[in-house]
Amino acid sequence: MVKVGRRRGRRVHRVVRRIDLWSVLKLAVVLYTCLYAAVMATLALLWGVAYSSGQIDKVQSFMSDVGLDNYRFYGDQMWRAAAMIGAIGVLAATVTTVLTAALVNVISEATGGIRFVIIEEEPRPRRRRPTS
Repeated sequence: MVKVGRRRGRRVHRVVRRIDLWSVLKLAVVLYTCLYAAVMATLALLWGVAYSSGQIDKVQSFMSDVGLDNYRFYGDQMWRAAAMIGAIGVLAATVTTVLTAALVNVISEATGGIRFVIIEEEPRPRRRRPTS
């Protein structure tokens, strides 16, 4: 029977005093652009399903019955508006994220940083295979 030893570790204290704003900017741009692409793809898929199943025509017919004559959805205009709103959203979210990181830096200067306790484990020694 092989005896499995307990891994030993030591507690190490780390302090984050500053977050690099350039790194935050790059990460935020990539993150929000990916989210933007996912939302636009989902909207395109939902529009395609609704249009092919006839739901768009049903909604337009219902709006005419309610009293809004000539009520129409213009898909190309809606797509451009959603794309523009999304692009502005990416820009606004990126700026907000960078400003938040800058605020964290300012607060960190006043309070001494963000403290972490990390447990560093010692690597297990590798057992050699017997050579035959």
